[in-house]
Amino acid sequence: MEISTLKSTVNRIAARISTLEDYRKKTSSALRSISGVPFRIGNLTDDKILNSVKSGTLNVAVGGVDGGLLTKSFHGIDLVITRAVGVLFNYKNGQVVSSKIFPQKMPFISEVNSGDEGELIVTASLYRMREELLKTVELVEASRPNYVFTDGPLYPHPSTRVAKNSHLKKLYAEVVSLYNQLNKVCEESGTQLVGIVEDSRSRYFASVLFDKIVPNLPENSRKLFSNNNVFRDTALLYDALKKGERTATFKISNIQDLQYKHQVFGFYIRTAKYDRPLRVELSSSDPGKHVSDIATLVYDLAAFPRYGLPSVLVEADLRAKLKKTYMEYIRRTLFSKSHSPLIMSLRRDNRPL
Repeated sequence: MEISTLKSTVNRIAARISTLEDYRKKTSSALRSISGVPFRIGNLTDDKILNSVKSGTLNVAVGGVDGGLLTKSFHGIDLVITRAVGVLFNYKNGQVVSSKIFPQKMPFISEVNSGDEGELIVTASLYRMREELLKTVELVEASRPNYVFTDGPLYPHPSTRVAKNSHLKKLYAEVVSLYNQLNKVCEESGTQLVGIVEDSRSRYFASVLFDKIVPNLPENSRKLFSNNNVFRDTALLYDALKKGERTATFKISNIQDLQYKHQVFGFYIRTAKYDRPLRVELSSSDPGKHVSDIATLVYDLAAFPRYGLPSVLVEADLRAKLKKTYMEYIRRTLFSKSHSPLIMSLRRDNRPL
């Protein structure tokens, strides 16, 4: 009976997914059919809904920063370990002629007394953002590259915004200050700040499509779209965008606390045939001047057919990763120094069977 019930449940979910997939493909096909329709943000951009990306010859200096993160809950405390690594590639005639690594000599390690796992996730995310922002500022000030890529958006994720009376308020304010500092340093250095979001869950483009584009289409095109916006952007665009194409530029809305919150824009780009679209963000008061060059750069730096991230971020990610054995080493060292039950393993991690 249990196996029969399980199969029935799985079949029901599979049927719902199949129905969603049929609708997704129809919506993607409809989007493809209106790809040439103009879409502008006032006088700031001049795009079509879908746009070709031209490949170029790389003659730039581009930096990238990524961070590694480990968290572990123990009997009385939690531990957070994070580090950030910067990478700089100098290109001439499409080839890397020099490179430089900006390592973090010692990972940041902190004990955290979080109330629950959700608070631990927020705390760890803020620490990681802080280390990545510090490293990005260091890279830009030292090298003044043409572009610098961050792994993630150009603003704190909404889930990390804390209440005014939270004990994390000071840490969050420090992160916000560093975002503002990074944007200012980039403007003063002539460096274009770019955010690469590899696993976007947002519906920025879908909202633009259904709220602003579809209502203004001719009736024969409008009827191809349902009013029900149920898909994340990357799912909607998976079939609509071909390799070497990007969406129209759109405004990133609802950013809180940042001084430059009104000048963050984004677009999606398909850099690899067998991977999903990336969301690319830029900070600029004149996005139309930079979008095409940024799209070309991101496209040309994506070297893997099944993994569409720019190579400079792939390198930074590989160098920033922390092995789980590092956390165990820290735990054992702490226990040998204190012999405190606070750093005993949780029961669920120490079951006899």
